Amino acid sequence: MSWQKEIEELEKRKHLARTYGRRKDIAHPQGLRKNNVRERIAALVDPGAFLERGGLSGLASYDDTQGKELQDVVPCPFIMGIGKINGRRVAVHADDFAVKGASVGRMYKAKRGYFAKMARSLRLPIVRLVEGAGGSIREILEFGYTELPSGNDEGTQHEVEALSEIPVAAAGFGAIAGLGALFMVRSHFSVMVKKEAQVFVGGPPLVKAATGETWSKEELGGYRIHTRISGVVDNEAEDEKDALLQIKKFLSYLPSSVWEMPEKEPHAADFPGRREEALLSIIPRDPKHPYDMRRLLDLVLDRDSFFEIGRYQGQSQITALARLNGYAVGVLANDPRFLGGAFNYDVAEKYMRFIDMCDTFHLPIVNFSDQPGFMIGRKSEEMGLIRKGVRAGFAMAQATVPVAVLYLRKCFGVAGAAQKTALRFSWQYAWPSALWGNIPIEGGVYAAHRAEIESAKDPQAYLDSLHEKYRAVASPFRTAEHFGIEDIIDPRDTRPLLCDWVKMAYNVEKNHLGPKKRGLRC
Repeated sequence: MSWQKEIEELEKRKHLARTYGRRKDIAHPQGLRKNNVRERIAALVDPGAFLERGGLSGLASYDDTQGKELQDVVPCPFIMGIGKINGRRVAVHADDFAVKGASVGRMYKAKRGYFAKMARSLRLPIVRLVEGAGGSIREILEFGYTELPSGNDEGTQHEVEALSEIPVAAAGFGAIAGLGALFMVRSHFSVMVKKEAQVFVGGPPLVKAATGETWSKEELGGYRIHTRISGVVDNEAEDEKDALLQIKKFLSYLPSSVWEMPEKEPHAADFPGRREEALLSIIPRDPKHPYDMRRLLDLVLDRDSFFEIGRYQGQSQITALARLNGYAVGVLANDPRFLGGAFNYDVAEKYMRFIDMCDTFHLPIVNFSDQPGFMIGRKSEEMGLIRKGVRAGFAMAQATVPVAVLYLRKCFGVAGAAQKTALRFSWQYAWPSALWGNIPIEGGVYAAHRAEIESAKDPQAYLDSLHEKYRAVASPFRTAEHFGIEDIIDPRDTRPLLCDWVKMAYNVEKNHLGPKKRGLRC
């Protein structure tokens, strides 16, 4: 006796579930640029490396006679399983928008909870391919009652804990609302496809019903809103291929879980002792003149290893992943071409989230500091900059991962102090171009000597003389004489010194594997 009949039934069910969108002619719901859900998964993982879980789940319909013959299956839009990216296992969840707009129902929630538990238990990085319309009201007619919303179900609890244990990345491909929007935010890295993806708490129909306002999807939640203003999404992608490549690139810098160290690039082609002559003159002598910080970073970091996160939000602060002699590191840097590199209100959350992520996954941080201080003015006060800035400073103070700070030019005030932790050991270097203090000389001298300056016969000449006197005392060499800075270095030695430091940093951090604990931020 054989089970061939049941095997044929199994294959029929799999076929019906996997071809639903194509059979209903809705596999490509919004144009030729978009892939269907299984094409996205195939483009993400290694060939033939996706093991689906729960693929038979869905709403089945049977014939009207005896109810034995399966007619069709409307699959659950939550597709999940385990795949491999460059040989490393990852947990993958993808929304199938061709099935009821990937609306959230009971089965979706059940699979969501299983998926999060699976990823945590097996210590697998999570990748979410998101394109979901959120909750649907239709299901309540089937139940006959409404359910009390719960944000503390099993799935939510596992997802919250996962953020402290395994890398979570999300890519958005279409209209994303409700739970899908939560998935985009509840991640360590998110990316959305330009002009194809939109993210919102509630879409245009709900907004119109609630407020009377009429917006297109792009106006309400497009990439210009979320990657450039709100900071809800980290990066934008040119197309779906670019989005998936960014996900792969991001994960390449991180360990599979906090119980491991990030892997060293085994075939690092860049020479750790490389000394770049251009570093000697890259910073102008006039402290008011900007320079290209990304060019500076390219000269120091391993070639072609720079992966920026959140480039268009909080633009005076650069956050990126990179490598030094093959070792993955987190990179902080101030961009003097935007607000002189000042710590603005839109920098705070970006700074805090990035430090927390690096600290969670044992990535040593290299901070290329040119920080003139908090951005001042009425807008800063309206946006509560001091509260946001203090919270960001807590992130650095509570981080336990090794930190190296390069003082390139300015470092002033509370924002300058937040460039390193005072509680734990930090490795510090300064360039000869460095300037620091509680307040910049240009503004501080006038504030301190205002009465003298205004009563002088030649106020400008007297102010200039005071500036010269203070600048002499502000030399970094004077600070080094009093052991206020450990070492002032030739800028050309920056890469060799950091490549040596990163080996020590990894050697230290490998003894601190496991989840990190942090206190409450104010």
